[in-house]
Order: sequence, then C-alpha cells, then structure tokens
Amino acid sequence: MAVIYNLAILIFGLAARIAALFNPKAKLFINGRKGIWKQLEAIPKNNIVWFHAASLGEFEQGKPVIEALKKARPEIHLVVTFFSPSGYEQRKNYAGAHVFYLPLDTPNNATRFVKMLNPRLAVFIRYEFWANYLDALHNANVPTAVMSAQFRANQFAFGPFGGYIRTRILRLRAILVQYESAKSVLLAHGANAEKISVCGDSRFDRTLQTVKAAQTIDELERFKNDAPIVVLGSCYAQEIAFVKPLFAQFPHWKFIFAPHHVDENNVQNLLAQLPEKAVRFSRFAEFTNERILVLNTIGKLAAAYRYGEIAIVGGGFTSGIHNIIEPAAFGLPLFYGPRHAKFPEGQAFIDAGLATEIDATGLAEKQLATLLTDVQLRSEVSEKTALFVQQHAGATECITNKLNSLF
Repeated sequence: MAVIYNLAILIFGLAARIAALFNPKAKLFINGRKGIWKQLEAIPKNNIVWFHAASLGEFEQGKPVIEALKKARPEIHLVVTFFSPSGYEQRKNYAGAHVFYLPLDTPNNATRFVKMLNPRLAVFIRYEFWANYLDALHNANVPTAVMSAQFRANQFAFGPFGGYIRTRILRLRAILVQYESAKSVLLAHGANAEKISVCGDSRFDRTLQTVKAAQTIDELERFKNDAPIVVLGSCYAQEIAFVKPLFAQFPHWKFIFAPHHVDENNVQNLLAQLPEKAVRFSRFAEFTNERILVLNTIGKLAAAYRYGEIAIVGGGFTSGIHNIIEPAAFGLPLFYGPRHAKFPEGQAFIDAGLATEIDATGLAEKQLATLLTDVQLRSEVSEKTALFVQQHAGATECITNKLNSLF
C-alpha cells in the first residue's frame, strides 16, 4: 500500500507542476514551496509546536487553540503549515507563528521536515492525515494529535481499503473529536478509548470572537439604511435562483450577494443572473439606492452578516455547505442546500428548528416567506440561533487542556 500511496503523491506533484503552467492557484501551490528548506533553517529550533491546516477554514478553526496554547506556554515557538494556497496566501503574515506551505508528503520530505523542526508537539486541525508525515512523527516519538476531528463510518479511512490511513489515525497520541458519533466510529474500529476526547467544535469559539470583534463598515451602514437584508454567503447559481422570486414579492427587502469566487468572470456571471441592477462593494461610490449589493471582495462577509436578518449559505448544492456558524452567531435564521452530511452542525441547526434545508418540496420557500413577513417569529428564531452558538462554545479550553497534557 505504501508504494501505491507514494506513487499517487508523486503523480499529484507532477500534475500540479503541469497545471501551474496555466492555472494561477496551481502556480502558487508550486512556487510557494520553492526555497522552503532555507526558510525553515532560519527559524528557532527549540520548543516548537507545529499546527497543520489544510486551508483557511481549518486555520480559523484552530486559531483560538493556537493562541490559547501560546498564552499558556509563552516559551513555545509556533509553526503553522498549509496545504492550500487559499489558506497560506491569506495567513502567511499571521503574527503569531512562522507560516509555511507543507512540502508534498513524500518519505524524504516528511523525514527531513520533522527532523529540521524537531517539534515538541504536532497537531493536525480537523483532518488531512498525511501518512509519511505521521510516520516521521511517530518514528521521532513526537506527541501528535488531531483536534476538532469529525469521523463518519462511510469515510475512506474506515472502509475496506482504508487501513493504511486508519492505523496511523488510531496510533495518534490524542484524538480530539467534535461529537460522540465520531468517538463511536473510532471505537468500532479498535481505537483506545483513553486517547479520545469529545471536546466539541472550536469554530463556535472562533466565530464568537469574530462577532465580538466585528466593526461597522460605512458602505454597509449606508446600504442598509434601516432596511431588512437577506445575505447570501458564498453563494452559487442555485442560491441565486432560490431568492429570485423574492424581489417582486418583497420590495422593501434588500439583498447582499457574496459569491464564493470573487474573480471578475464569476462576478459578471452573478450580475447577469440578478433581476435588478446591483452595486459592487468595490464601486460603492456609484451607489444610487440599489437593493442589491455584491461583495466582490474578500474579508467582508462576516461584517455583512452583522447587517442581515436572514442568511442563505452556499455550497449545499455543490461540494458541501460553507460556514453556517458565522451567520448563526449573528442570530440569522439559516437556509442551505441538502449537502451537509459532512457537517454535523448542519443537521443540528435543522433539528433545533433554526435552519431549513432547501430541497424540491417547496417547504423552504414557504418558511422563507414566513420569516420575511413575520417580524415576531423572525426575532424569536434569531434569538434562539445566537443562543445555540453560545451554548456550543467551550471547545477551545477542552482542546488546549488536552494538548497541554501531551507536553
């Protein structure tokens, strides 16, 4: 199995190099890893704690823990690695740590990386288990943990061909999961119960930090002007189609569209689908009281939720829902597509009556229309939604305590 795995890594690396010739993201992926060994040589080599995040979302999930651990142990030097350019490029200047791309998971890279860092502790955030890195850490006797993990019985690692990865997960020093269901999956495959802790999801803690730090934005203040707003976060064509009928039915409502991709082509496609003229955030000087604002920039979505009354979150018709905890923390009733099986909070919000799945039955359309017209009901759901997020906070303390025990 090791031969097949390592061959797959080499093929992926070759494909990425070819793609880099014409794909900007692939180019960042390749160029960002050039010179990494010299960069690693330049950092302090004592008391290193290494956190790995696949991309930006995982980093934000881990950030409260990273900062809490640093506060508890000021002597440590933090290293954060990313696999994806979308994570690295946005957090490469994070002041709390030395930030790098993770070299491809070849045996030589993994052994060299672990030997150079010689970390006191290694933590993988949520998932993305690289076999050679886990082997190198194990061989070097480095305490290794995964935090905010969520395992499902139908994942590859727990299937008939997943033993190569599964054995490496089970030998981790600590497995800190979000829900009891993940613990049950691990126990069913022979995990040591003493290694497993159900700590919850640190995204709730991180999101509450975001809410607390949210600031007013002049453009959004002017756009809102006391009008109720529907916010479409990380939206695609399906979410746009879902709200189109609302423009004629609810003329006093306004809409903020935040496309998942903000490149010019995608923004142009979005504008072509809208039933009315819209103003772009980047051109807000041209605002003439339009009802539609398009967030064609990165980093403003959280603030937009602050000004909204209802959130429709994208991804539920493609690869899976995007961040629903963020709008929920601002008290926005939620709507999203059916692909939320990989995100337990998606079903949890639905079960609590705080979110509605958009499907072919038409129930979501009716529920949305009700919330748009019934101010009292909307206020009640909003209060319960924000409270739900607050009640699920606390994972950071649990995770930090468990990681502290590994030193």
